[in-house]
Amino acid sequence: MPLEGVGRGKEATGGRTIVTSSSVIRRPGVFLRRDPGQGRAPVLVEIPRSGSEYPRAFQSPAPFDAVHRSISMYVEELWEGCVEAGATWLFACFPNAWIDANRNELDIDPDLLAGPWPGELRPTEKSRLGIGLIHRVCGTGDVPLHGRRLGPEEVRERLDGYYWPYHREVAAILELRRREFGVAYHVSCHSMASVGGAATLDRGTRRSDFDIGDGHGKTCEPEAVALVAETLRGFGHEVTVNRHYAGAECIHKHARPSHGIHSMQIEINRGLYMDEDRFVRRPVFAELQQQLRAVSAALAAHAREKAASGGTA
Repeated sequence: MPLEGVGRGKEATGGRTIVTSSSVIRRPGVFLRRDPGQGRAPVLVEIPRSGSEYPRAFQSPAPFDAVHRSISMYVEELWEGCVEAGATWLFACFPNAWIDANRNELDIDPDLLAGPWPGELRPTEKSRLGIGLIHRVCGTGDVPLHGRRLGPEEVRERLDGYYWPYHREVAAILELRRREFGVAYHVSCHSMASVGGAATLDRGTRRSDFDIGDGHGKTCEPEAVALVAETLRGFGHEVTVNRHYAGAECIHKHARPSHGIHSMQIEINRGLYMDEDRFVRRPVFAELQQQLRAVSAALAAHAREKAASGGTA
């Protein structure tokens, strides 16, 4: 599907895209990107909801502990081995308490705004629950995030300065790989609480170890989803597909299976690798990192085979 506003030009944020080496690209406060040096595969692993670089303008009356619970903590570290497997790694540095990269740009609760929005809004069930593009509640689901309504111009600045630059980078990487290989695979990586919280559709439900979302078959070829699921099950994990999260904006915005771009969302149960109350990594963290590197390697091998056979483009 076409992506609104995609381009590679400078955005009106005052920020700069900085190339720090041949393999690392950084746009301060917005994203960090690492590309493999050799053995590149047409795979992008992106982490859109784990950032914790709070902008200076961020303000909230909520306790920091409650604010911070909305972050998919440590996911960028869990997946960093994907670069060794040949994938590109992309990390959104900003927190989703500022703006949520996994929501549609029109999924805004009008009651959050101090004035009329200059255009159409399409609030969804996520906005009703308080976790739309601009969150109304903290990660606990019952603590208000804001002490006031936001001006429409403030929301627009967050879109132009953070949301769109990140999504433009995702789109550019996928299109570059598709042109180079004829196919591209996109994994959007997240973590989920071990039990559904107050602001979720599965509140109170114990969750699986991993949940893979492909929009109920709309965003990714079934072979890739099955490969990832079976690789994880081989390590003894309980894996579900489209049970807790069928995939949100990051995969729906970028997936184009008919043109060779396949997207899936992978949710990791936080209880697997961290103490959810103290935000502390569990001893199994390093082992899980190696398992996810193996997942990345399996998907990279699959992608190379697809490319060698002409892909699906």
